Amino acid sequence: MAKKNGTTVYRNTDTNLNSFIDSLSDINLDSSYYLLILSGPYKAGKLNFLKRLEKKLGGLHEIDLRHLITQYEEESYQKIDEAIRNIGETEKTLFLKNGDVLAGEYTGFTYSTVRYATPQEKYLLDKIKGSEKFWVIDLQEFENIDKTLERYSQAIIRFEQPGSFLGKFFWKLRQIKVHGHTFANKRSSTSE
Repeated sequence: MAKKNGTTVYRNTDTNLNSFIDSLSDINLDSSYYLLILSGPYKAGKLNFLKRLEKKLGGLHEIDLRHLITQYEEESYQKIDEAIRNIGETEKTLFLKNGDVLAGEYTGFTYSTVRYATPQEKYLLDKIKGSEKFWVIDLQEFENIDKTLERYSQAIIRFEQPGSFLGKFFWKLRQIKVHGHTFANKRSSTSE
């Protein structure tokens, strides 16, 4: 566990992650929001964490950000507004999957390592900030956590690949894709 700019950063292997999960049920959402970022390629670890989180906080209302975020700002804003309007008052825990669509970088220089929040990301984060709900955003790549996302979040959990030989072997085996390959983002992470 580490602190960075007021955000607590955990690794999925941290021994105090269980006490962190236990403390989440004590969060008071009556006057604020809570934003938790899950980042990294280790999907089995994330699924296990989400099951434990669901057990602690109740059901997760899932929203796929690929259906909300487009390259057109106004269209994205309308879709975000509609999705938030459709969330019921009783649904307090929301899971935003495919959060990598929020990632942006300075486009004036092709090989820039500086990441900036997109207008769509800023708009969504303002909506999250104005809510009284528990939000979880899932990102596949650590590098897609920009300074704005980091500033709005209370905690980040980094799901890294397994460390043991057997764990690495099975993890790499599950990464094989028959119909193509996705290359990892080469930008450096801000949450390390």
